[in-house]
Amino acid sequence: MDTSRAARSNQLAAERVLYATEQAIDAASFIVSSVGVDRLIHAELKRIVTRVPGVRAIIVIGPDGTLLHDSYKYPPNELNLADRIYFRQAISTPELFIGEPVIGRTSGSSFVPVVKRIGDNTFVAVTAPYSLVDLQSECGDCWSLALQPSGKIVSMFPPESAFLPELISRLSGKINASKGAGSTVVGYQRSVFSVVWRKSPDFGLVSVSVRGLPDTATVDVDVN
Repeated sequence: MDTSRAARSNQLAAERVLYATEQAIDAASFIVSSVGVDRLIHAELKRIVTRVPGVRAIIVIGPDGTLLHDSYKYPPNELNLADRIYFRQAISTPELFIGEPVIGRTSGSSFVPVVKRIGDNTFVAVTAPYSLVDLQSECGDCWSLALQPSGKIVSMFPPESAFLPELISRLSGKINASKGAGSTVVGYQRSVFSVVWRKSPDFGLVSVSVRGLPDTATVDVDVN
């Protein structure tokens, strides 16, 4: 698969999860507002989560940061999440957004919070980071990333690619300045890479695909 097709596949993988997640959160909001029994709310949230690819749980946070409902556990742990960046950001963000990866306070596992505030409550889909990228398993010299509009990395595969965050950082100006999609061939650390990105019009997520090229390839920009 060439880099342009890989970037498109990367974007589709992320959007498939995000569209399903937003529908699930809207359904969860309806359940929370219409069902008066906490155990039944838990059961319905648990059922909803099973239909969303890549989402481990949906949690509901009250206006003061108290964890009200957790599709994974009943009764929910006694937690206050008011200090979480995604909770504070939700107060001033009316639409669905993708937060920075965090470590679950009780699970100890990394997840990407996909968040939407509805009324006084904040709904969080606990999302597996790699569900937001195409793993490109058939290519041994390819990488996939998902970025926030700010350029911060939400997900990266393979995760052990230490050079990749710096490469993307050096291309951030070019990526941010483009509209919709873009591409470049870049020289970095005595290697050549094809970099293609696509911006989701509905969620703001930037899907990036990187592929190693022969050293003889013509370079558009050298970022060393």
